[in-house]
Amino acid sequence: MIDLKKSLIVAKFTVREVLQSKILINVLFLGLCLLALTFVAFSFTYGTPHRVALDFGLGTLSLSAVGISIFIGISLISNEIESRTLYMVLSRPISRQSFFVGKTLGLAAVIVINTLILACITMSIFVLTGGQITSLIINTIAFIIIEAILMLSIVVLLSLLTNKVLTVIIALSLYIVGHSISTTQLTSMVQNSDFLQSVLEIYHFILPGFYKLNLKNYVLYSDKVDLSFIPYSYIYGAMYILSINFLSIYIFRRKNFD
Repeated sequence: MIDLKKSLIVAKFTVREVLQSKILINVLFLGLCLLALTFVAFSFTYGTPHRVALDFGLGTLSLSAVGISIFIGISLISNEIESRTLYMVLSRPISRQSFFVGKTLGLAAVIVINTLILACITMSIFVLTGGQITSLIINTIAFIIIEAILMLSIVVLLSLLTNKVLTVIIALSLYIVGHSISTTQLTSMVQNSDFLQSVLEIYHFILPGFYKLNLKNYVLYSDKVDLSFIPYSYIYGAMYILSINFLSIYIFRRKNFD
């Protein structure tokens, strides 16, 4: 069973440990880069500076969140093993699943903190350049956070099964394919091949479709989206995250760390 109280204690120390590694310097650096890029873009853009600010801001948010997910996800277990702290923790009265849930919650909290800080910078620039914050923009930021936590869950699962290099390669491949699969299905090559259609359908059923969590194009180009798309995407993201973490917990409980 998972002891939520002990998991929250582990999560608290995980957040403190990650923040002490100065990962938030990344946020400051990206914030400054965002300001600089937006200023440069203004020089070549007329009439819609707020669109430029939003485009750069959401792109930076997404890349930063996914990048941090991969960076901290691959070290969830390996760093604990290398520093021998995992053996000390598991020798105490805390179950493996409680420890795992605590570590995952802590890393997810770091991702949320990082994304919200950059989101505040992005929205400030957006408003100052004439933009207006809408519910669609808020949902887009929420989906960026969900996407990053989903990537974190995938990286953690892969780190339990293989080494760091392969984990990064596979995770990035899943991320790229997961964003492009919807447009790939519309190509004539796929539509003319029953085999390729079957392969992509199987992929859709098993592996993550990150494009379902992407609202940036709607925000930038249409300002509206099908009302059923947003709740469906929230449910899809939540169910996928829970499923992957349940599988990770199962593997972690039975993994031999000797």
